[in-house]
Amino acid sequence: MQTMLDKDKKSISDDFVLQALKQEPDFSLPDNFADVLAEKAGRQFAWKQYIREFLIYLAVLAGISVVVAGMSLIWFKNDWKIWFDFIVSNAWIVAGINVLLLFTLFTDRVLLRYFLYRSDTTKESS
Repeated sequence: MQTMLDKDKKSISDDFVLQALKQEPDFSLPDNFADVLAEKAGRQFAWKQYIREFLIYLAVLAGISVVVAGMSLIWFKNDWKIWFDFIVSNAWIVAGINVLLLFTLFTDRVLLRYFLYRSDTTKESS
């Protein structure tokens, strides 16, 4: 019986919430608020998607390189010390080629696609 009486009584917080819902807000949103929000969310989703795809490509290429090197060492009985000595003696060239390939992959998979996406969304909004 006591529980039913407590449910019928309005608390102070209930009155405060009802009063807040009846009042008009002190701010107003611009007319294109939904469009701007959707554009920002789309841009953020595209950026994350492009980065994720780049990391997947990078992992696949690294995996293929490891498999090829392993197959070469096992099947063709290549000596790993010869490869190691070659890489160490030509460290600058090997590092430069790797950085160039990484930059090319990043530019192709992320930057170009992102800028094309941005240019498409700017043309549509104009």
